[in-house]
Amino acid sequence: MTENEILIDKACKLWHAWFKDEEHDYSEREDSDVEYFIGVLLYNQFAFEKALSTMKTMDVAYDFIQACEESYDEVREILAQLKVHDDAEALEILQQHIRKSIDKYRVGGDLYLLNRLAGHINTLEGIYNEEIRADEVDFERLATQSTHIYK
Repeated sequence: MTENEILIDKACKLWHAWFKDEEHDYSEREDSDVEYFIGVLLYNQFAFEKALSTMKTMDVAYDFIQACEESYDEVREILAQLKVHDDAEALEILQQHIRKSIDKYRVGGDLYLLNRLAGHINTLEGIYNEEIRADEVDFERLATQSTHIYK
C-alpha cells in the first residue's frame, strides 16, 4: 500500500468505527456511505482544474456532517496529509478508492452513491483525456446509469 492509500484507509476506518456507535447515526445510513463521503472529501480537496463549473465541489450531506461531530475535522486532517502532484495523480487516487470501495460492497451493499461518484469521476477522466467535451456532459444519463458504471 502507498502512503496515500494508508491515509485514505485510516480515514475510512476512523469513520466506520465512529458510526458503529448508534449515537452517531443519521438517516438512511449505509456502510458504503463512509467510502462515498471520503471520496467526496477527496474530490473537493483535489479541486480538479477541469471540473465542470457546476461541479467544482460536491456537497456532503448535512445530516452526515452533524453525525460526524469532531471526527469530521480529524478525517479532514488525515486526508490533508495526502501527497498529490497533479490532477492526473489525484484522479487515479480517487478512482482507485472508488474501485476498492465498490469491490468491498459489491455483494449485498448499497452502491448507489458510490456508482454516482464513479460516474462523475469517469466523466471527469474523459474530459481530461479529451474524449468528452465538458459542454456535452449528459447529467441525466449519468444519473440513470446502472450499478456497472465503473470501468
